[in-house]
Amino acid sequence: MRQRMKSVLLGLASGVMAGVFASAILAAPAQATSLCDRPEPPPSCWGGGGEGPDPVPVDHAARGALDEVSFVGNGVRVRGWAADIDTSNSLLVDIYIDDVFTQTLTANTYRPDVAAAHPSFGAYRGYDAFVPSRHGAHTVCAWAINVAPPGANPLPNHQLGCKTYNMPVVTNIVSSYDSLAKQWMIAFDDNVVGETRFDVRWDYYVWVTVPGTDWSYNQPRTWSTTLPAHEGTGRVTLPLLRPANATKLTISAPGFGSVSITNL
Repeated sequence: MRQRMKSVLLGLASGVMAGVFASAILAAPAQATSLCDRPEPPPSCWGGGGEGPDPVPVDHAARGALDEVSFVGNGVRVRGWAADIDTSNSLLVDIYIDDVFTQTLTANTYRPDVAAAHPSFGAYRGYDAFVPSRHGAHTVCAWAINVAPPGANPLPNHQLGCKTYNMPVVTNIVSSYDSLAKQWMIAFDDNVVGETRFDVRWDYYVWVTVPGTDWSYNQPRTWSTTLPAHEGTGRVTLPLLRPANATKLTISAPGFGSVSITNL
């Protein structure tokens, strides 16, 4: 009798445990499904085949460089490249000289080196132009104008770089005696266009003896003259008298605001 009661009790216990496990197994999927079956499911549900919110547009900074700034006579040659993955159009590039806006360029010239380094941009991403500028010391900066996708928070324009140059009116001044022509010559590089003449001034000295003594001293003096204008830029060579005991030669072009001095 005892043995039969023990068997009955074990059977009832097994049935209860099986029912509990079955309820747990059936309840698990229902609970998991309910997490994603809401008007606003959690982000973890978006990767499970359901559609999430539309992605927010993102603006990307432009790429590029300012490769060259060189003075070429009343202006500078500005060369570089610019591109933006947010547009297939050519970018605009603003040029500033000494923090003052000067000119807008279009980056659409052929640059195979850019295409080789950045195939997705293509080759026609360069800018290469003459920008009016003056001689002297100046800083040139290039800025790529940003293009933002619709709906994106736009980034500021991207600075492609800055370069400085220092170009006097004339450079490489040389005064020498031509033994064949038997005269003194002057030569220099003309770096500006449109001058009307060149003004030349010699600094020299003469020895002066104090009357009634053997003592003498050098007395500074100057002598000025002009040279004709030179067409375009380049090397200028002209005959020019040179005073004895010359110490300094100064050349300027009226209206261009700077002088070039050579100590002799």
